[in-house]
Amino acid sequence: MPLDQASPPRIALVVLGMHRSGTSALAGVLGHMGCDLPQDLMPGNEANPRGHFESLKVYYLNDAILASAGSAWDDWAPVSPDLYRSPRLAEFRLRAAEVLAQEFGDSSLIVLKDPRICRLLPFWTEALAEAGFRPLYVCTHRAADEVAASLTRREGWPASRGRLLWLRHVLEAEAGTRGQPRVFVSYEALLSDWRATVARIAGGLGLQFPRTPEAAAPAILDFLADDLRHFRSDGQRAGPELPDWIRRPQEILGRWAASGERPEDRAELDAIEAELDRALPMLRMIAGDAAPAQGAPVPSGPSAEEGARRAADRAAQAMLEEELALLRRAQADAEARLRHASAHLEAMTRRLSGEMEATLSAELSARARLPEVEAARAALQREVADLRESLRHKGYHVAELERHAGQLAERVVVLERQQGELERQLSEATLQIAELEARHAAIMASTSWKVTRPMRSAIQMLHRPKQTS
Repeated sequence: MPLDQASPPRIALVVLGMHRSGTSALAGVLGHMGCDLPQDLMPGNEANPRGHFESLKVYYLNDAILASAGSAWDDWAPVSPDLYRSPRLAEFRLRAAEVLAQEFGDSSLIVLKDPRICRLLPFWTEALAEAGFRPLYVCTHRAADEVAASLTRREGWPASRGRLLWLRHVLEAEAGTRGQPRVFVSYEALLSDWRATVARIAGGLGLQFPRTPEAAAPAILDFLADDLRHFRSDGQRAGPELPDWIRRPQEILGRWAASGERPEDRAELDAIEAELDRALPMLRMIAGDAAPAQGAPVPSGPSAEEGARRAADRAAQAMLEEELALLRRAQADAEARLRHASAHLEAMTRRLSGEMEATLSAELSARARLPEVEAARAALQREVADLRESLRHKGYHVAELERHAGQLAERVVVLERQQGELERQLSEATLQIAELEARHAAIMASTSWKVTRPMRSAIQMLHRPKQTS
């Protein structure tokens, strides 16, 4: 590129939103899409275990700027306009230039996020421009009740204080970015469909992210786990119990995040901010803070005082109605818990009473049967003794029978030996008989036996005794 050709502007995606509104989640998603995050990141804590994705140096600088104007991150009064005419502003600009250089170096696509920037937009718009950045604003919001409930849990604040702080942040973020490249999104939409939110940011700001959603999806899905949403409201968003100051901006921002901003809504937002500023001194007294901040407008003249009084009355009424509704819900919850506990106690009492009666009845029955059991035990002991004696006598008889059986076994052995000998002799005799019979048959079949038959007959005749008459 020729040296005389102007460098393209560096892009700073500035995430704007109230504390506890999902700005950390949004900045983390933008980081996963390829934008550079600060080098010196604020570490995670119990409220944000995965980290805040904001610069510690920017955080310290913003706190110093607010403190110099007599304000703080949790002050819902406007920052004193005298800050921007103070000689200290030049000092803070130099520090901002140093911080941006240290945190982002030569990066051409960064994410800058700190909820305090909502209160200091004129300062940071100029500081970014001086550092060569073109700021593109991503305005996000979360339901006021969810933010207030989260702050109540973390800080112990009443819900009304959290709502007023939410209102101040969203109104100043909207008013301070008019005429600048910006897009509106919501924390709820980011959690439900992060791809659509990323596409809305890219389309609304004319920006192309370095990474595609498909490439970043595994990391983002793991990052946007359900545990990021530490506190969920009961679903009563923009309900009738919300003051108009809170309900109407919430409805407008929700509509802008869903379908784009409408210029005609800006007048209503301006009117709400003006009414908030008029009521500020009396709201502080109602809240127990009688000393207004340096930047708080003080009403002057009868009409201004009357307008402030009416605005404060409306705000006080809304706050009282809110507290009354909370007390009624708490009372109803306590009564429900008491009824449940009473029913549980009654059931436990009945069960324990039944168990005690059953145990007592069993004990009395056992005591009544004790003599019978003792008699049965004695009878069993006697029977056992008799059986043992009988077994002893039978043992003698068994020994005698075993001795006699041994003698019989010995006789059986002798007889078996005799039987074997007789069987052997019988076998030998049988063989001899067979041999003699064979010899006899041979003689009878021989020729000499046949030839001598007449001779044998004559001899037999001679040997016969003579008969006498």
